[in-house]
Amino acid sequence: MRQLFAFIASLALVGCATGPVSLPVENLAASAQTPVEDLRPKDEGTREIFSLLITSDSYGYARLAQDRTDPTGPRLFAHRLQEKYGAGSVPPTKLLHFAVYLNNRAELKSAALGAAFGGIIGAAITSGMVVREGDTVHTMVDAASFASLAGENEYKRALYTDAELKAGTSAFVIFIESESQGQRRFTRTVSPIKPTQEGQKIPLHQALDAAIHFHLNP
Repeated sequence: MRQLFAFIASLALVGCATGPVSLPVENLAASAQTPVEDLRPKDEGTREIFSLLITSDSYGYARLAQDRTDPTGPRLFAHRLQEKYGAGSVPPTKLLHFAVYLNNRAELKSAALGAAFGGIIGAAITSGMVVREGDTVHTMVDAASFASLAGENEYKRALYTDAELKAGTSAFVIFIESESQGQRRFTRTVSPIKPTQEGQKIPLHQALDAAIHFHLNP
């Protein structure tokens, strides 16, 4: 029960149990007409706890619903895209993936099991390039590997490698794929969940901003 409570509490932290979390974003209305076409799979922005059974390999991983924040991740993406171009014209952009996963397994299972398993799968989905910004890690994504981790294997998208984060760290794992001017970009961000000080953005907001910034600034 104590372990289950820890998992539920972490979901509540990002708004899953208490309604949308308001993210402070300046001048959001300025990007209301930004030409972003949302072409994501229908279930990608919905909530999914992959297992509540502690003996399951998928226990401790979840996909977060996009409406748990206001603005949503895709809406924040459109806003940051508009900011990138300033007063200039934003080229039409297709948003093909924007998925946010919670990896909370370490609080529920032994760190050794989570690390050994996560390292193998986490490495397979990336293209090999790793960019570090403090404790946050960015990689490019192999589209075929990402697509293969669907259905009962979707929880594996929430895993990270030993080299990316210290084993036992709870984290958000965010995937973004977009297409603009004939160019596609598919990125992954692993952002550790850490206590914040008064006045700081909540961990999920930090993770979203980091993921979007990396994606939009190759």
